[in-house]
Amino acid sequence: MSGLRVMWTYMLTGLAIFALMLLAGIGLRASQANWIAIDPGTFYSILSLHGIGMIVAMALAGLGVLWYLVRKEIPELDPRVAYMAYGFFLAGVVSVIVSVVPGKYGSLWTMLYPLPFVGAYWPSWATGAWLVGNALVMIGFMLWCAQVLGALLARYGGIRGMLAIDYVFDRRAFAEAGRTPPPPAMFAAAIVSFDGFITGTVGLVIGTALIVHWIDPSVVVNPLWAKNLTYLFGHSFANLTMYMAVAGIYVGLPLCTKREYHTSVPLAVAWWGTLLFVMIAYFHHLYMDFAQMVWMQYVGEISSYLAAVPVVVVTIYGGVMLVHRSGMRWSLGSMFLYAGMIGWVVGGAAAVLDATIPVNVDLHNTLWVPGHFHTYLLEGVLLFILGWVFVNLEQRAGAASSLPVRWLTGIGMFGGGSLFLMSFYLAGAAGVPRRYALEPAPGPYLAGLATIGALAFLAGLLVCIVEGIRLARLSKREALT
Repeated sequence: MSGLRVMWTYMLTGLAIFALMLLAGIGLRASQANWIAIDPGTFYSILSLHGIGMIVAMALAGLGVLWYLVRKEIPELDPRVAYMAYGFFLAGVVSVIVSVVPGKYGSLWTMLYPLPFVGAYWPSWATGAWLVGNALVMIGFMLWCAQVLGALLARYGGIRGMLAIDYVFDRRAFAEAGRTPPPPAMFAAAIVSFDGFITGTVGLVIGTALIVHWIDPSVVVNPLWAKNLTYLFGHSFANLTMYMAVAGIYVGLPLCTKREYHTSVPLAVAWWGTLLFVMIAYFHHLYMDFAQMVWMQYVGEISSYLAAVPVVVVTIYGGVMLVHRSGMRWSLGSMFLYAGMIGWVVGGAAAVLDATIPVNVDLHNTLWVPGHFHTYLLEGVLLFILGWVFVNLEQRAGAASSLPVRWLTGIGMFGGGSLFLMSFYLAGAAGVPRRYALEPAPGPYLAGLATIGALAFLAGLLVCIVEGIRLARLSKREALT
């Protein structure tokens, strides 16, 4: 029960933060459409909160799912450590909110040096609160990763066992020794905890450097070093949210299809690739930095392409084959999990296109980029989380949602979500710049379409929430009887 409490604490907190950030995002797009008036200073402050808030929200929800799945395999995992990490997350969230709401911090999540310290319209203490909040979140993330990574290494006999290296290279001896490889969800946990600990360390290093500069402006930070570390931590952390939530496919879809998603050599090797590519794909954010070493730019493009291979060839293909001719009954849980894979592919394809150097020159500083990461967060990570939630609720209640509920949810969240996302891609293709409070044409028109889509998405989400409450109450009655 304690494992379930940890999972629901993380997930519900993450989903609550997501809901608030969704409302903030709708307000931002409505402002860009000239439907409501938000002054530029307030706009950039809300945009700063919205960006980092969405990432942290999805991370919290995904970490809750992943921690629970790891504890099912490793009962020794201590909930007290998970709650301690959760406390750091919450403290960081509060610090960031303080920096934005009364402080008006508006330098966005990237906080690229020397941007937060030069020409700021907000007080210096707001910059400090923002940096400290980010550092607290990274400490919580590192604590979570350290606990899970340590448990996995102990359970599977070191890194060779955790990554199934012996299983891949000497399967006969591996089987004769009576050993079994980790289940698929544990590969997601291994990569998130391993890469996450490195990402958290990098984020804490650059955060500490900026905090020191904030305290003593005479301490100079190298801008290119700062940008590399900022994007290494930021890009990797954002990408890892997907791998936190993807574990739900490995466990949730088998519950829906009555089929097993087993560990295979291609799956293990694919996760090895992910382990590497997640950490080095961030170079594609620095194509326009002429001082960056040229070989890094090539590494960024190549790794961005290769990062898509493990996703498409193994996890998504395997998920589709799991569903194919399974006779699976479509419910909100299975619908969300399956649609999430589609959103992952679309968002990933848009990201790979942007990572192509000749295309990047035209697209990277446009709304195309928010288009791709809104796609894999909104129609990828979120759907995996909701899919996991509803699979659990449906299993416990022994019931599924009605056809009208599924249609209303689907039209709102998939139809409205598609309209919302399409506006980003069209605006990006038209050259509308990102991070602008006031956009040139056709930005306002497309922002209006995006707002309509976001409101439809919100309506579908509200139907989803009401249905989730109904199933939760039904499952409690079933448990009492």
